[in-house]
Amino acid sequence: MFKNAAIFLTCMMIAFSAQAANFIAKVNRNPVPLGETFVLTLQYDGNPGNSEPDLSPLHKDFTIYSVGRDYQHRSINGVVSNTYQWNVVMAPKVADRAIIPAIMFKDLSSRPIELKIAAETVAGSNTPKFSIGRSITKHNPFVQEQLIYTLVLKTTEEVRGNMPQFPENANTDWVIKQIDNPVVSSEIDNGIETRKIEIRYAMFPQKSGKLQTPELTFNGYYIDKNKLDNRYFSSVFGGFASDVFGRMGMDQSMQRINLTAKPIEVDVRPIPAINNGDWWLPSTKVEINSDWQDKIPAFKAGEAVNRKITLMAAGVADTQLPKLRFKEQSGLKQYPEKPEYASIAVDNGIISSMTINVVYIPEHGGQMTLPEIVVPWYNITTNQMEKAILPAVKIMVDGKPASETITDNFATTPEKAENKDITTSESKNYLSLKFILSIVALAFATGLGVSWLILRYNNLSSAQISAKTSKDDLQPSSKHNLKKALQDGNLKNIRNEILLWARQIYPDETIRNLEDVAHVLDSEELGKQFRQLDSALYSDQSGKVDIPQLSKLMTNLMKKQKAKKSDSPLLPRLYK
Repeated sequence: MFKNAAIFLTCMMIAFSAQAANFIAKVNRNPVPLGETFVLTLQYDGNPGNSEPDLSPLHKDFTIYSVGRDYQHRSINGVVSNTYQWNVVMAPKVADRAIIPAIMFKDLSSRPIELKIAAETVAGSNTPKFSIGRSITKHNPFVQEQLIYTLVLKTTEEVRGNMPQFPENANTDWVIKQIDNPVVSSEIDNGIETRKIEIRYAMFPQKSGKLQTPELTFNGYYIDKNKLDNRYFSSVFGGFASDVFGRMGMDQSMQRINLTAKPIEVDVRPIPAINNGDWWLPSTKVEINSDWQDKIPAFKAGEAVNRKITLMAAGVADTQLPKLRFKEQSGLKQYPEKPEYASIAVDNGIISSMTINVVYIPEHGGQMTLPEIVVPWYNITTNQMEKAILPAVKIMVDGKPASETITDNFATTPEKAENKDITTSESKNYLSLKFILSIVALAFATGLGVSWLILRYNNLSSAQISAKTSKDDLQPSSKHNLKKALQDGNLKNIRNEILLWARQIYPDETIRNLEDVAHVLDSEELGKQFRQLDSALYSDQSGKVDIPQLSKLMTNLMKKQKAKKSDSPLLPRLYK
């Protein structure tokens, strides 16, 4: 009897342990439209403690936006059960199909899920809502040679979002510069108007061998007219889109999209032997000139003369321009200043320039020659080495030549007088240089003073304008709607209005969810209230939210905070 009871209890414990150790993965929709998000739910029947599932395998084929947590405790007829969920909002990086790999948690593993990525089409046509493409002008460039990368985004929806982004580590193997602003055009595809957005970049590979262009990702939003709520739409249409749309498949009008342009493989050639160890400068055209092209200024012994020298190279990043070499010249002092760099965008890519101001001080009179300046460069069109040359310049310096001064001194004056004359001559040169440097120092100090006054005036003006803008332009509806939502007690409306208010107050911050709001506000107490609010929304346990305390915290905060307008807003629309 006791033996049977023991066996029964043992079986019950094993069954209970198996139930408690259950760990499953599921998605809220399958297939997933191309570029859109879905929710992966990881559910564990039991108490996870401090353990977290390993989400790292997801990063290969998916972009993770947020991870929400939900906990449920049930007691039915004396049977207690605990369920813990992780809700992962993410979007696929790949097309056609993707595999959600097995996720490890403690000593458990979920089953893999095959996810279909559907190229969602416009109703009644074969035209997809979104597509992203890319192309490059050259697949076998030399190292540091410019190639043009063109991104093409096509959409039948009104898209909003930031500019496309390369990964942070892209600059390891590439120098990347955006050439111009997005170019927007329209075309008709199967009778449907499609907007085409093109963005061009100049790319410079920094090492030879097999390389891949970096992934380029566009994260944005569009308005799903099928889920459009007029009140909600009117409150957010003028601002950046909300992300309350889909953490748990919520019915909202703003739908997030994620599109990724895949890498392109290029075979980068090394520096050719014909370069012969010179500074490597691959280009289609290189020129060097100075501001003395029309007229050479007058020179006097001991006095300074300025010369601006400019080097320009097509298809070259400013960081690739070489350092100019100034050959020493007897009787002439040369003081090159720190170069100034600039880049401009043209149809064929980037043109970079380097301008150097050089101060010349002749030590004596007579004829002198300023040496030529030579810049070797590699012509990628002809595959030949060429030279950009600033020709030598002959100058006539007003003053006694060095040989005449020495001869006169020895012929007409005793040794004591000679020493006196030489000392006097050196003193004059020294005083002249000292006088010049004093003038330069005085001008520099004056410039600093004037710059300080201008900056102070601009800062005061900007502050006044910002204060007026904050007072006059900030729409009162956001604060009013938030207060009303807190009074009504509707958790969904409270969450929406907090996000809208925070985005209006902090337009320069990336605010996607309540966790981001708590981070920007730097309030642990509000963060706790926000987590309870999120948990209640996903578990229908509204009684856990202390609405009076949340209302008090938000009311105090709204009294203290001052609205700020962004000087350089994120791209609210990629087209008009």
